[in-house]
Amino acid sequence: MKIETLVNLIGGELLNSPYISEVTSFTNEFEKANRGSCFFVKDSNDIEYAVKNGAYAIVSEKYENIIDNEIAWIKVDSIKQAVIDVFKYENLKTKIFFCDELTEHIIEKMNVNDNVIVLKSYEDLLRALNINNKFLITSDKKFSELFSNIEVLLSKKTDLEQLSLFKSRFQNVELNLPYVYKDEFSRALKFFEDNSLKFTLEFELERFKPVFVDYKLREVEYGESEKVLILGIKNDRFFFKELNYLIANTKHAKTLIVNEENQAVLKEGFNFAMLVDFDIDLNKEEEGSLF
Repeated sequence: MKIETLVNLIGGELLNSPYISEVTSFTNEFEKANRGSCFFVKDSNDIEYAVKNGAYAIVSEKYENIIDNEIAWIKVDSIKQAVIDVFKYENLKTKIFFCDELTEHIIEKMNVNDNVIVLKSYEDLLRALNINNKFLITSDKKFSELFSNIEVLLSKKTDLEQLSLFKSRFQNVELNLPYVYKDEFSRALKFFEDNSLKFTLEFELERFKPVFVDYKLREVEYGESEKVLILGIKNDRFFFKELNYLIANTKHAKTLIVNEENQAVLKEGFNFAMLVDFDIDLNKEEEGSLF
């Protein structure tokens, strides 16, 4: 990108008359700055290192000390907005895949491709800027609004079997996937297969995550206790789907729904306890088991 184009695009103030005329990549990490990079400043202390690594342009929200007059020094009001403006310009024809938060989470866990980027922050926009033939995923509407070419991920019929409360089976492979997420898994699988992308089935979700504990709430090995905490649950639009699944699959067990206010009930006897909108510090000083 030509320096003149960059300055006009991000509404910047060019502070010098640089010798260089264009930049070829974008980053906000000085370790990744190289010959031709445009460096977006997070910390002024990083500028010297970015320049030594070959950065051709320094973009900052402050008037920085110009230590190399051959490269471009540009001041902007907002680094974040500058990144967004560059991203929109560079990706006018790029498609984005839009999905719900759980499908996004499963895609992120299954993904093994450097060119598949899940957009969650403006740093992700920067990573995506430097990748060709990229596949962009988001569940965040503010990112989907940057694109005109949007594809909503759809599900398909998938040969998924329920093995237990926390595990499923797909094509004879045991998955650490609660069957309640069968539709979200189907959408993730369809995304990878439709785009001829590699994926792994050896993944573990952070939501509906089982942690087996002893009577003192100390974590033990998987399956070595009759008490299970279910972590990563949020009181959002997926909660009642998860709650109904839990109730339907634990009819003969004592099951608790626990939040931060009533967490004292964990001192009582239970088999399954779903923790909603909070986490717990497990006592790991001693190893323990019910058996």
